[in-house]
Amino acid sequence: MKKVHVLIILIAVMAITLMTVGATSNQKEKSQSETNPIIGTWQLSLYKYGSGTSVFQEANPNEGHIKLITDTYFTWVAFNKATQIIYSSAGGTYTLNGDNYTESIEFGLGMDNYLQKKATYTFKIEGDNLFITGNLAENLMIEEVWKRIK
Repeated sequence: MKKVHVLIILIAVMAITLMTVGATSNQKEKSQSETNPIIGTWQLSLYKYGSGTSVFQEANPNEGHIKLITDTYFTWVAFNKATQIIYSSAGGTYTLNGDNYTESIEFGLGMDNYLQKKATYTFKIEGDNLFITGNLAENLMIEEVWKRIK
C-alpha cells in the first residue's frame, strides 16, 4: 500500500514539474515575440524594387523566397521550386531601433555587391504581414511584404 502512495506522489510531482517547465517555456516564447515581433519565418508575397515602379509585383509562384529572423541573425534564400536549387541568398546580423530594421550583410550567394554593407529599412507588422521599406544599397529602393509562415 505504501508503494502505491509513493508512486502516486511521484507521478503528481513529475506532472507538476512538467507543467511548470511548459508554462515557463511558453512565457519565454511569448515575451520574446512581444518584445521582438520581427522574429519568425517569413515568405515573400509582394515586392517593388527601384524607384521606377509604383505597382507591387506578386512573388513568382515558381520561386521560393524565405526569410528567417532570429533574435540576432537574419537569413534569406531565393530558390527554384522545381529544382530546389538556391540561386541567391544573404544573411548576417541585424539591429532594431524603434521601427528601424538594419541588416548587416555578412555573407551571401549572388550578393557580392552588397557584402559588408548595411541596409536600413523601416518595418511594420500588421497581423501576419511584415512590411519592409528602405534602401538595400546607395540607391536601390526596396519595398517588400512578407507573410509569416506558421
